[in-house]
Amino acid sequence: MNLLKSYWRKYFVVTFMMTIFSVAVSQLEKMQPYQNFTIAIFIFYALLSPVLFWWASKGILSDNNYKFITAVTGSMTVKLLLSLVFVVAYAFVFKPGKPYFIIPFFIDYSCYTILEVIEMTKLTKKVNRKAE
Repeated sequence: MNLLKSYWRKYFVVTFMMTIFSVAVSQLEKMQPYQNFTIAIFIFYALLSPVLFWWASKGILSDNNYKFITAVTGSMTVKLLLSLVFVVAYAFVFKPGKPYFIIPFFIDYSCYTILEVIEMTKLTKKVNRKAE
């Protein structure tokens, strides 16, 4: 489907931009102590986002409305919960002294979530047009 190609193009653009962001931020003096977290959270979202988008797109392309709602809300819920576990585990294990480490998390989470929501909305509109 053409919209899935659209997702992949935008995914690679976002991932490229986030790679540059992660490397640049980890070089900042206040962020250097959290360099490992900055890179790890980027990799986490770069790997998680396509999997969750694929799962949600299966639900969106399904004729079953229950499957659609389950897939979309499920993918967002799973992403949020896994993110929470990731950040809390980091904070618990490494005990960062300052809250600066959370900045890359919010930026990565926001960028990948916005991408997913925009692409899922486009996919939903396309599927709804076909159904009419």
